[in-house]
Amino acid sequence: MKWSCTLLVGLAFVMIQSLVVVAQKGDRLQTVKVKMESNQWDRDLVLEKLNHHGASHRLKFEVVEEGFDYRITFATGQHKNTLLGLAGAGAVNYSKAEVTAYDSKGTELFQFQRENRYTDSGATNAAAKEIIKRLVRLRSPNKR
Repeated sequence: MKWSCTLLVGLAFVMIQSLVVVAQKGDRLQTVKVKMESNQWDRDLVLEKLNHHGASHRLKFEVVEEGFDYRITFATGQHKNTLLGLAGAGAVNYSKAEVTAYDSKGTELFQFQRENRYTDSGATNAAAKEIIKRLVRLRSPNKR
């Protein structure tokens, strides 16, 4: 009896492992080739954030100079929150990220800003999430 239970558990374990391997092969990441126009610091940071958040959408972003799917201009910067300055808080700076995306033919697809973040990393993170959201919608067969 013990022997048959051990054999049954071992067989179940092997079957589960093979199902996991098959499922993982079906979830291959789709590579999105982008030409990124930004400074080196911003490029590395936004690429890291795109790949981190893109994985849940099965997207992998790769920076290329030719043969790209999208061209993205990206920059971070600082701006003052003048309302807090007027309230007597002094000069309070916040980070922002500016994004414009084009298709491979040069047609502008979208542009936006993410402002009022405490760090450039936070602004970049918010921008990367928005880039992915919009690209997923554009690449969807059911475009809205």
